[in-house]
Amino acid sequence: MMATLMSVACIAGAFCVVVVILLLRLKRRQSRSACLIAALFPPATMAYWLGCLIVSAMLSRLIGTPDLLFGDINEALPNGYRLTALDKMPEAGRIAKDGDSIHGVAWVGSVQVEGPYVLGHYDYTYFPRKIEEAERNYFLFDTRGGQTTDFANEDQLASAVKRAVNLTPTESFHGPRSSGQRISMVAFLIAGAAPLAVGFWLLFRFMAWMKSPQKPLAVDG
Repeated sequence: MMATLMSVACIAGAFCVVVVILLLRLKRRQSRSACLIAALFPPATMAYWLGCLIVSAMLSRLIGTPDLLFGDINEALPNGYRLTALDKMPEAGRIAKDGDSIHGVAWVGSVQVEGPYVLGHYDYTYFPRKIEEAERNYFLFDTRGGQTTDFANEDQLASAVKRAVNLTPTESFHGPRSSGQRISMVAFLIAGAAPLAVGFWLLFRFMAWMKSPQKPLAVDG
C-alpha cells in the first residue's frame, strides 16, 4: 500500500512539473527551483503523511492517537479494560486489561456498555464452539471484579440486566475518549495539515512571482 501511495505521489509530482512548465512558458519565464519544488513536494508530502501514520499507530495505545494505518480496534471500557481486535478479524474481539491475564472475555463479536457492565455476543467464526458451549451465546462481564456470566439467548441477557439489549459490532463500537486522547487527536490533525499549509504558501509565492514584473537583463556598457 505504501509503495502504491508513493507511486501516485510521484505521478502527481510529474503532473505538477508539467503544469509549472506550461505556466512558465506562458509568461516567458524560467525557474528551475519552481520545477524542482513542484516535482518533489507531492512525494515529500506523502512520505511525511506515511511517517505520521506510522508514528500515530505506534503511539495509539499509549496516548490515544488514531490508528489509521493498521486500523486495529482498541477501545476503552470501564475500569481500565479495553476492547481489542484485529482490523481483518473484528469478530474475534477480546476484552482484557493490561497486567490482568486471568479476567477477560474472548471471541467477542458485539458489545454494549451499561455502567460497569459490558454486555456482549460471542462470535464463533474463527473458533468453532464445543458441544458443552452450545448454550454459550451471550455474556455479561462485570469490570469491577472481572466476573463473566454466560447466557443462551438475548432474552436471558436482557432479563438479567433488566434493560433493552442493543449490541454494537466491535468494528463500530467507540469507547469514551479522555481529554488526553482528544488533545492527541487534535495534534495529529494539525500535524497532518502542516504540508497543506506549506503547499498553499508555496503556491501563493509562485503566483505572486509570476505576476511581478520581470527585471530587465543587465547589459554591460
